[in-house]
Amino acid sequence: MSAQERRALLLLVAGFTVWSVAFVVLYGMQALGCAFGWGDWHRPMLIGAYLISLLPLGWLARQRPYSTGEPATTLSISALWANRAALVAGILVYFPVTFATVCI
Repeated sequence: MSAQERRALLLLVAGFTVWSVAFVVLYGMQALGCAFGWGDWHRPMLIGAYLISLLPLGWLARQRPYSTGEPATTLSISALWANRAALVAGILVYFPVTFATVCI
């Protein structure tokens, strides 16, 4: 396996791995905030975690699994689009923490 293929394979799984960790952290924070009554700090903390979770997803979405001049393989193109899909999924799935009722 070449270095380009290893990089592409790593990037292929990285986006949704980061997405799933951010999902657990965000909704864990939401549950803990409700359980312990964080009050006025709850929503700003969730919004901050939301924005911070988008940073690595955005960075991964911009990473090219191949260098300039190297041929783009199916695996490298799949990795690029999988990371872009993880970013879009993160924006759509995490966005409700900015406006939805935090604790019921």
